[in-house]
Order: sequence, then C-alpha cells, then structure tokens
Amino acid sequence: MHFVLFSFIVIDCVLIAFTSYLGITLGFTDGTERMTRHLLIGLFSAMLTCFIHVLVMFYLIGTGKDIRDAVEDHDELKERFVPLTRQLKRRAFPVATLGISLVIIAALMGGEVHSRIIRPSGELPFRAVTGWWVHLVFVVAAVASNVCAFCVELRVVKDNRRAIDEINRVLDATDGSS
Repeated sequence: MHFVLFSFIVIDCVLIAFTSYLGITLGFTDGTERMTRHLLIGLFSAMLTCFIHVLVMFYLIGTGKDIRDAVEDHDELKERFVPLTRQLKRRAFPVATLGISLVIIAALMGGEVHSRIIRPSGELPFRAVTGWWVHLVFVVAAVASNVCAFCVELRVVKDNRRAIDEINRVLDATDGSS
C-alpha cells in the first residue's frame, strides 16, 4: 500500500504543479482554451487528491477491523494493537479531512473565478475580476495542508503495515508452536 500511495501522491503533485503553472502564467491575451485546460486539469487533480485521502481513510478502517479480528483471542496483542489502530486513525483523519476540505474550497473558488472570467463576448478580463486572489489563497492553503497530510499519511500507512507484519509474525509463531 505504501508504494501505491506514494505513486498516487507523485502523480498528484505533478498534476498540481502543472495546474499551478497554467494558472500562474495565464495572461490577458490567452484564449479560453488555455483557461479551460487549467480548469479541467485542476478539477482532475482536486478529485485525485480527495481520492487519495479517502483511500487512506478506508485502508485504515479496513485494516483496523482486520487487526481487531486477528487479535481478538490474544489479550496481550489486543491490548497493544487495538489502541494503535485508533491512534493511527487519529493521526491521519484530521489532516486528511482538512486537506479534502481546502481542496474542495479551492476548486469551488476556481470555478467561481472561471465563471466570471469567460464572457459571452470572448474577452478575458483576468485581473478585472475581483476575487481571483481568494482562489489563489485557498490553493496555497490547500497545497500546504495536503503536503502535510500526505507526509502524515505515508508515515501512518508505513506504521500500520509494520503492525500487521508483527501481528502476522506473532500469530504464525503461536500457530507453529501449537
């Protein structure tokens, strides 16, 4: 899971960087095609970001249930690993939720700016539209919070995998000695 998560994060970071490049370099003479490309790639990268966080949440929920089931008959393992599953969720869920929330707000603000920029006449009054900076502020906040969230999630998934491996080792040794 760690490799899959890392791969998704790298792809997402490339998409976010490209979207940011398209947005920052938009100028007065650019046409609607470039603006539409920025919008579509931005929406895709926002959805991918949300998908990554939800994937981690469901992974932790699922493996937490599996861990509880696996250690149910072993009190010493139960005392050690059931609280660990809750601790891992408490570490990951708040930052993931914040990241999702800020990405959604940034995307909505981008849609608002986009709807005010494209005029029926075809002119693109980019800086004449008030509020474009609100989109930029939320994008910066979303990127910062998601970088932090991705770092936390990578550590949590790695810790979760270590716990699963240890439980498997102990249970295999217990089954082998019986």
